Amino acid sequence: MEQKANYEFDKYSIGVEDIKAEAEKLLQQVPEQNISDNLKTVLATREKLKELKANEIRFSEPVIVQAENAVIFPHTINVIQGQAGVHKSRLAENICAAFLKRHDCNNELLGFRRTNFNATHTVVYVDTERNLSEQLPYALQSIQIKAGFNKADHPSNFEYISLLQISRKERFSALNEYLNHIKKSTNNPLFIVLDVSTDCIEDFNKTDKSMELIDLMNMAINEHNVIFLCLIHENPKSDKARGHFGTELMNKASTVMQVGFEKDASQNDTNIIRIKYLKCRSTARHTPFYIKYSNEVNGLILADASEVSGVINNRKHKATIADMVEFIEMYLGDGTELKRTDLIEKLCKDFQAKERTIEERLKDILETGYEIYNEQGQTCKLHKEAREKVVYYKLIVIESI
Repeated sequence: MEQKANYEFDKYSIGVEDIKAEAEKLLQQVPEQNISDNLKTVLATREKLKELKANEIRFSEPVIVQAENAVIFPHTINVIQGQAGVHKSRLAENICAAFLKRHDCNNELLGFRRTNFNATHTVVYVDTERNLSEQLPYALQSIQIKAGFNKADHPSNFEYISLLQISRKERFSALNEYLNHIKKSTNNPLFIVLDVSTDCIEDFNKTDKSMELIDLMNMAINEHNVIFLCLIHENPKSDKARGHFGTELMNKASTVMQVGFEKDASQNDTNIIRIKYLKCRSTARHTPFYIKYSNEVNGLILADASEVSGVINNRKHKATIADMVEFIEMYLGDGTELKRTDLIEKLCKDFQAKERTIEERLKDILETGYEIYNEQGQTCKLHKEAREKVVYYKLIVIESI
């Protein structure tokens, strides 16, 4: 029998209890008794929205920033995506440590920090990949040590499970049951990490199975104080997150961070890791920041600015397609369209390249349908059109299937 999500959470704002109360009021006003439950809910929600709309809307402040950039907000779904082996989990560990960090801890945590140091979130780490004898225990130790605890400590606001021993078909049911269980044991807001999120469902390429988890997360963030961070692999040799689940996750997410190794002039991986923001729903899209793995600390540290600029400047002279896409996103990602002459002039200056080289790269991007992201995190392609003998470039959204 197919398992359905059972949401047993505390309510806030437009919560289930509010909607039920409004529905009861409506029932008293309507003589017909054959109104469906769905219509009752819709009408009650409308009444609650009417009430909220009449007041000043105060947007939530971020709960986690990186340097001075607002990254994670309350009641949101967030994503870290990247190819295998780019340290996605280690990046997530630093964010978890920022939530757990003790007052007397001076660890930098890649610049991640809580905006309210007196606020207490319960971190819930759900793992699906690492073995239970060494890899997962070491990762959990690492989070605690980064946050200023000893490895033998058991912080009351740090919870963790593995779904590795649960069959893939039963994982969504087990996850849903566990989240309801953990909510009953704490009144703290929850920060839930799904690592990796596609392993929490039976088939990430099936619409119905993907939407089970998407719906669970959407219901959770709308009915109680929960934040999700989903880790997801990208398709090989692509910037696209895996499967139908990855497409829907990108649509629903508030902040999407992409992790990947910077390339040198020969397009080989360097030791510099770029964290690129593909989507920032609540702010303008942030510029990337750069990290690297350090053997000395057995973890990630911020990369030195001179190292980063050396790699990028050496590569820019090649005017590769990947590099040019970065600048096209910057110039056209907000919906702007540019004349051909204006775009080429900007790119020539950026790459110190000849006009012919830039034109060849633009032609390649157009012909290959190279995926480009706009500021909403939507997958786009470069489009060229002529109007009144003037050629314009812009981004058009690729419709998901």
